[in-house]
Amino acid sequence: MKYFSIPADFKQASIDKYYSLNDEYEESKIIETYGQLTESGTEFGSGRAADHIPTISKSDLQKYIEYSTLKKIDFNYTLNTTCFSNNEFTEKGIKQLLIFLEELYEIGVKNLTIALPSMMELVMLSKYKFNIKASTVCNIINPDKALSYKNIGVERIVVDESINRDFETLEGIRIAFGEKVELIVNVICLKNCIYRMFHHNQMSHDNIPGQASTTYYSHRCMMKRSELPSNLIRMNFIRPEDIKHYVGIGIHYFKIQGRQAAMNGDIYKCVKSYFSEEYDGNLLDLLNCFTTTNSFSHYIDNKKLENFIIPFIKQKGFCKNNCNACNYCDQTITRCANVSEIEQTNHKAKLFYENFDQYKLSILELNKGE
Repeated sequence: MKYFSIPADFKQASIDKYYSLNDEYEESKIIETYGQLTESGTEFGSGRAADHIPTISKSDLQKYIEYSTLKKIDFNYTLNTTCFSNNEFTEKGIKQLLIFLEELYEIGVKNLTIALPSMMELVMLSKYKFNIKASTVCNIINPDKALSYKNIGVERIVVDESINRDFETLEGIRIAFGEKVELIVNVICLKNCIYRMFHHNQMSHDNIPGQASTTYYSHRCMMKRSELPSNLIRMNFIRPEDIKHYVGIGIHYFKIQGRQAAMNGDIYKCVKSYFSEEYDGNLLDLLNCFTTTNSFSHYIDNKKLENFIIPFIKQKGFCKNNCNACNYCDQTITRCANVSEIEQTNHKAKLFYENFDQYKLSILELNKGE
């Protein structure tokens, strides 16, 4: 059995489609959609900036949850900020959070995705019985970390996507934590990105009133990803055809990321591909939930990646996270994409982001005046 957590667009019509999909497939089920408020509660932060996700009020959310529940699909509220500016340790901050938890509970929220251990503890000590899922930004990369979250009362964990191809570690995490271990399938982040944890902090603050939003990390990420064509293969995505290998080691929970894609993408088409374990087309379209993220697009033939995952399964320690000494992904990209076209597009992308680098330009301009 495969269970999926997918982004909410907060439309009843979408819930109807997901309900039909659940009815169509016996071995795959959408168990929840996830998202957050944008008209209130943004001061508590989340993993996505409010201006990049569907607009939703408390009354809208309550109606959505009520309808979803009728269709046997839960809702998970993303309270996965990585920084609350230490407000969770102040009397004022604690009161604000408890009031907010009460508001969420009253409109039907029973499941929360949380990143901060301090906020997990606050929720567990409150009078409201929420189920807590540890966010991927908790950086759960080994059985010890997984077990620590289990011991403090977390019901489900989302494993850090950096180990999606480390089958030995994933199996160890599954054994240590238990059944409810969840993996993100449509990973679009650069592997071992130096900006990752800081990018999450930046996005957490983007929701806080008075904080300036910035493109610094998203642009740096794009520039790093554009350095080599093979970086696209190194992203730790899970193809629909490869999900069976994860089920084979006891992992049955999967997450489709893309709250920002819920407005203009096609979440239904994406999740159906994973239900059917079959997709014929551009892998990057699938990973982006069929929404355009920028003007610098590439084409990777998903079907030509057949058996790409096998060495990671069969050979213990196959990936040593030392790409400079390995050419497996470099060889792979040549058989599933036009490397020359990718290099040309990457060059244009790097020029664009470098010329549009407001942070760098500001530093250089201010430096002139010193």
